[in-house]
Amino acid sequence: MKKLITFLLCVCLLLGMAACGSAPSGSKDTQKESETSTGGEKRLRIVATIQSQQINFWSNVEHTFERLAKEANVDLTIMDLNNDVTTFANVIDDIVAMKPDGVITCGLEGSTLGVHVKTLQDAGIPVVTYNISPEGVECPRVVTDHSEFGRVAGTAAAKYWKENHPDMKPIGGAVDLYAAPVCKLRVDGFMEGFRSVYPDFEVVQSVDGGGSRSLSLAACEDMLQAHPEINVVFGINADSALGALDALREINRGTSADSLVASVDGTEADCAELKNPDSALKAVAGNSPRIMAETAWDLVMRVIRGEISAKTDSPQSLEIISVTKETADSWVKENFE
Repeated sequence: MKKLITFLLCVCLLLGMAACGSAPSGSKDTQKESETSTGGEKRLRIVATIQSQQINFWSNVEHTFERLAKEANVDLTIMDLNNDVTTFANVIDDIVAMKPDGVITCGLEGSTLGVHVKTLQDAGIPVVTYNISPEGVECPRVVTDHSEFGRVAGTAAAKYWKENHPDMKPIGGAVDLYAAPVCKLRVDGFMEGFRSVYPDFEVVQSVDGGGSRSLSLAACEDMLQAHPEINVVFGINADSALGALDALREINRGTSADSLVASVDGTEADCAELKNPDSALKAVAGNSPRIMAETAWDLVMRVIRGEISAKTDSPQSLEIISVTKETADSWVKENFE
């Protein structure tokens, strides 16, 4: 009898230990279900790329993305392409490994961007592009007409020149950004716009300013030494134009009496020059980093919500305007953060 009681006690003890061993496993699963269904909804993760944090325009794009992420309670990672195709390829590899809920990417030129968009799409990651459109693939995108940027600046510059220098022949120079081939479209557009008033207008030399003020200064020093007859200079962005203005001032030029500088962007710096009656900078095509970033953000959120397909071309165009000295302050306030 004692042996039977002892045996039964051992069985009860073993059953109790088994029950205790299974309890934590069951409660962990329940806890996970509870967290998923009731507690702390998982935050979306978005990755956004920008061309270069060293360029004023792109730092403003970055600030806008950061504001939007904060407002939407979204985890945001900003990745800098540094105007370099190899860096861009490495960034794409990192994004694929991260597996975010969505990507907003600019790129440097259409064909490479198309390859990288396909890589992300094949990995199941929704992609929206902006500033540059990808080639060979379809995705929601913010469309930027780079030729129109140049035409707007060129037309405004030519009209100013004709009104203020009717007896002086305009001779052009350009500060390009070779790492982003679409910037050549801005240069070509500028010539087209200027030729709407001066059909024989020519750009006698184009130099690579790297998109930065300091590099554009050095490039324009060489350009003006080789071609001192240049009196009209177009910069593909604000920093390029400001570098050209610096170079003109080094040789005691750069005033509204002897030269004309035109730019794309309309940052606080080039708009300040635009308002200065003595400055040669007299034409600006407005490029809004705020509207560009907000439009791209809206697109990627709509894709994530399932409102538009991640692999359907859904273009959103940006308006390009000519900023004047009268509208400069309001333009900067409304479009640059």
